[in-house]
Amino acid sequence: MKKKISLIIILLSSIYFISQFSRASLGVVVIDIAADLNLNSEQIGRLGGVFFLSFAITQVPLGIILDAFNPIKIIIYMMFIVFSGSFLFGIADNYSLLILARILQGVGCGVCLMGPLVVLTKILSAKDFALYSGIVMGLGGLGALFATEPFFYIVSQVGWGLAFYYFSFLILFLIFFLYLFPKEKKLETKSKTNFNFKAFKKILSNKNFLLMLPMSMFGYASAAFILTLWGGKFLSTVHNLTIENISLILMFMALFWTLGSFSYGYIEKKINNKKLIITFSSLIMAFLISLLCLSNINNKIFFLILFCFLGFFGAFTLILMSHYRVLFEEAIIGKVLTTANLFNFFGVFIIQWLTGVIIFKLNEIYGFSIATSYNVAFLMIIVCLLISSIFYLKTDEK
Repeated sequence: MKKKISLIIILLSSIYFISQFSRASLGVVVIDIAADLNLNSEQIGRLGGVFFLSFAITQVPLGIILDAFNPIKIIIYMMFIVFSGSFLFGIADNYSLLILARILQGVGCGVCLMGPLVVLTKILSAKDFALYSGIVMGLGGLGALFATEPFFYIVSQVGWGLAFYYFSFLILFLIFFLYLFPKEKKLETKSKTNFNFKAFKKILSNKNFLLMLPMSMFGYASAAFILTLWGGKFLSTVHNLTIENISLILMFMALFWTLGSFSYGYIEKKINNKKLIITFSSLIMAFLISLLCLSNINNKIFFLILFCFLGFFGAFTLILMSHYRVLFEEAIIGKVLTTANLFNFFGVFIIQWLTGVIIFKLNEIYGFSIATSYNVAFLMIIVCLLISSIFYLKTDEK
C-alpha cells in the first residue's frame, strides 16, 4: 500500500511540477523576451497575467468535471493542451502568438493543482490531506525551482524559444506515464448529481467561503507575482542586478517556497489552528513586501535573504486550501476547491496586470522614477493583504 501511495504521490507531484514551471518560467526569460520583441511594462504584465486569467476561467467547469469523472482521465486530456501551449510558445515569433500560447498553457494547467488535490481527497482521510497535499505541492514546487537557475542555463545555451520547445516534449513523456496510473476504485464516479449546479449556489452563499475569498485572491498572488514575473524585472531595472544574480535569487525563492510547502503541512498538523497560521503568515508577507520599497538598499545578499523569506511564507495558502477542505462535504469538494482556485489565479492575473499598468503609467507616461512606480505597486499588494486578513479573521475554524 505504501509503495502504491508513493507512486501516486510522485505522479501527482509531476503534474504539479509542470504547472509550477509553466507559471514561473517567464521570471528569468521575460527580460530577453521583452528585449527581442520590444515589449513595454503593460505588455509584459498582460503576457504574464493572461496565463493566470485563462487558468482561473477553467476552474468552475473543472470543478464539475472532476467531481463527475475519474480525475486522472481529465488530467490526461488537459495535459495535451499544456503540451500544445508550450510547443507554440517555443516556435512563436511575435507577441500575439505568445499570448495565445500562454492562454493554452493556462487552460491546460488549470487542472494541475486541483486535479491532484481532488485525487488526494478521494483516496485519503481528511486528517492526512494537509500532509500529503503539502508533499505534492512541495515536490511539484520544484517546477518553479527548475524555472529559475537551471532553466536560465538552458536558455543561455539554446535560447528561450528552443528551451520551451524541448520542454513541451517532456510533457508528452509525463502523459505516457499517466496512462499507467494505479487503478483506484475510489476515483470512479458515476453519480449524475455531480452536474447539479445548485452546489455552486451553496458554495458562493456560504459565509466562510465569502470571507476567505479575499485571502484566496491576494494571499497566493502576493508571492506569485514576484516569482513568476515581476521579481526579476524589479531587480534588473531598479537595482541593476545581472541576469545571473537574478536567476540565482529567484531559484532560492522557489526553493524556499518548496520548503515552505513541506513545512506548512507539518506545522498545520502540529498546531491545528489554521486561522492563526494563515493570519500570521499574511501579515509577515505584508511586512516582507514593504522591505522591497527600500530602494536605497542595493545589496544582492539582502535581496537573496529577503526573497528566501518571501518564498517560504508565500507557501501559506496551502493551509487555506486545507481550511476549505474541512468546511465542506466530500461530495462537492472538487467544486469547492476549483471555485476557490478560480479566485486564487484571478487574483494573480489582476495583480500582475495592474502592476504592469501602474509601472507603465507612472514611469513611462507621468515621469515618476522606476523605483517609485514599483513602490506604488508594492503598496497596493500590502493594502490588499491587510484587508484580506481582516475578513479572514471572521471565518470559523471548522
